Amino acid sequence: MCKIMADYVELPKLDEYKEWFKDHFDLYREDGILQVTMKTGDGPMFWSGANHRAMSQLSRIISLDRENEILIWTHKGENWMMDKDPYGWDRYAKERFDHQYIDDYNLIKNMIFDIDIPTIGVIPGPGFHLDSAILCDITIASEDIRLSDDHLFWGLVAGDGMFMLMQHFLGTKRANYYMYTCRQWTAQQALDWGFVNELCPKDKVLERAWEIARMIKSLPRETRTIQSHLCKRPLERLLVNDLKLHTVSEQYSTMIRLNAKDYGQEGVQTDEKDMSLGHHYTFTPGENEYLTEPIKNWDDIRKDMRRWAEKTGYIEDPYKRYQNKNKDKDNK
Repeated sequence: MCKIMADYVELPKLDEYKEWFKDHFDLYREDGILQVTMKTGDGPMFWSGANHRAMSQLSRIISLDRENEILIWTHKGENWMMDKDPYGWDRYAKERFDHQYIDDYNLIKNMIFDIDIPTIGVIPGPGFHLDSAILCDITIASEDIRLSDDHLFWGLVAGDGMFMLMQHFLGTKRANYYMYTCRQWTAQQALDWGFVNELCPKDKVLERAWEIARMIKSLPRETRTIQSHLCKRPLERLLVNDLKLHTVSEQYSTMIRLNAKDYGQEGVQTDEKDMSLGHHYTFTPGENEYLTEPIKNWDDIRKDMRRWAEKTGYIEDPYKRYQNKNKDKDNK
């Protein structure tokens, strides 16, 4: 009997990479449907250089495991990401090229070019960096979401994917307006403008995603796999034409600011804390006109953000804030 000269390389198994990514994702698979839940430790995801890279790595590995037939991509807790890890960007600052040019690019590219199975993004609540959910073939969102891209509020060029997707789905003029003004748009507007496919009550949004996934799973594997490629084709063309330009533009503008000493190593850390505060400030309903009205004066908004923090007793350190939130839940 003839023997193969060199055998197949083993493909990654779920139990293996579940352990590799345990600090960043909960992975659960049932009947070929893989649910990826973004997190940090046991809580919601705190955006950092580490999970920034982990997202691009996981999406590639998911594509190599043939037992993954449909993907549901969501976030832990009642909201999407709200916080950045203030201590999670030291290495990012030292390896800025690798993170911004390579990881940024792969994070978005892999979701479209590598994952060739049907994908469903689930947005459980408001937050920032929604691009991984929007890149999915279908996106289901809770009725309380509000959306925006606030890069310009922090003096940054929006080149990490969200603005590119805004122009694609919302149209150029509308996306430009919402980018320049940092104005938020509502869940109903996101539905009407084609940014999401369905709105559900907060406690039903993940359940609805599983219903759709099981419906798709009933199709022959060959049919749904090839169909998923056709669904991704418009975004494939978009990424080929624009993704490198967007990621390089953000990197270039950031490097200019660093060289001009607008913010340095210490400032980067402070910047991340300010950004977390900004997200909680902007996504807290009924607290400020910034949610629905264009910004008139950037400095006034930042002052109001600080006033809001003092009034609400906002805890700047996200670790302490998360611990206090858990204590409040336990006491109820």
